[in-house]
Amino acid sequence: MSREVPEGWQQVTIGQVADINPENLAANTASDFLLKYIDVATVGGPSVMSEPRLIAFAEAPSRARKKVQQGDILVSTVRPYLRSFCKVSLRDSNLVASTAFAVLRSKTNVDGDFLYQHVLGDSFVKHLTPRMKGSNYPAVTASDVEAYDFLLPPLHEQRRIAEILSSVDEAIAATRAVIEQTKKVRSELLASQFPLELELDQDSTTGSGHFNGWKISPASYVCTDIIDCKNRTPPLVERGYAVVRTPNVRNGRFHSAGLQFTDPDSFREWTARGLPKSGDVLFTREAPYGEVCLAPVMEFCLGQRMMFLRPDLNKITSAYLVYALQSASVKKEMFRRAGGSTVGHLRVKDVRDLPIPVAPMEQQLVIAKMLGALDQSVNENSGALGGLETLKSALMSDLLTGRKRVTDTLPMAAE
Repeated sequence: MSREVPEGWQQVTIGQVADINPENLAANTASDFLLKYIDVATVGGPSVMSEPRLIAFAEAPSRARKKVQQGDILVSTVRPYLRSFCKVSLRDSNLVASTAFAVLRSKTNVDGDFLYQHVLGDSFVKHLTPRMKGSNYPAVTASDVEAYDFLLPPLHEQRRIAEILSSVDEAIAATRAVIEQTKKVRSELLASQFPLELELDQDSTTGSGHFNGWKISPASYVCTDIIDCKNRTPPLVERGYAVVRTPNVRNGRFHSAGLQFTDPDSFREWTARGLPKSGDVLFTREAPYGEVCLAPVMEFCLGQRMMFLRPDLNKITSAYLVYALQSASVKKEMFRRAGGSTVGHLRVKDVRDLPIPVAPMEQQLVIAKMLGALDQSVNENSGALGGLETLKSALMSDLLTGRKRVTDTLPMAAE
């Protein structure tokens, strides 16, 4: 690939600056040799590696052949667009990777972290993807990896660029960890706040503990309206009234990405049964069923397979109903009514008859507040994560091409 080469930089290929698959485990290795095996499943995405499996050589898969050491870069040659790449941080001397990886070991004139940043870049994946061969097991070769070319600055610039980009990676990883931990806490809290089993129309006032005073009532009892959409999506236009479809409702949230629009006449026709409004709960009956969220504050109609539930606020709050519909016991009931399939569908009657665990109003408010705070944390951190990922992409574009030189604006240690 021809490109402008900044002063002091050079155009190189990975094969020129790294040894590819430098060490292999001998076929006559002792059968009781314990190795830590890194397969493709161990690398869950860019820079994500779980603990390798400890296994005796005699029991190891035949693909367990590539010896690995700290600092090596692993590039999955199978479906490289999945970005199962990582830089090995473990110090163990018995690390062995699958032959599904290309192992890169940087040479003395190349900073390993700098090389790894190129591996993480979109250009590297775009280089590999069209070179895949095979339909069931699409893969590239080590030669394809070796052939990737990029711009190499002097070593001191490599180190500074890698330092900057790695610091953003650390912030991204930390933010993702916070999001995952918050989601875990939310899941545990959701499970603890709702009964595990539902028996319709049973009054649990004689019960004890956390669920004392709860009632199990059909959705039709706790809602003033349950409105199904027309059996098709309205005609779509470039601008007009919003049409909320099933992809816009995911994981308890409304997603505006991909929002489509319809004309005024179609909007009136599609809202003739009822006009959704703020405070309603949106519900998907199919593709997939059971996704819920609070209605957004805007004028909109529903697309195919969508419903809205309007809570009777004397019996149940909107936010609490959203969480109740996400509880394990209600999800289990949806699964049963959908014919025991996660890809089935719910009829309107199924939704109207869904048993809803109804806590006393004071408890509803507490439950919704606790879960809402966790959802807000996830949303805020997800926004921060998006900003960091955008920053990382911009920095890679500038720093890895030399369009912006770190020496222009940042102090630089001598090589």
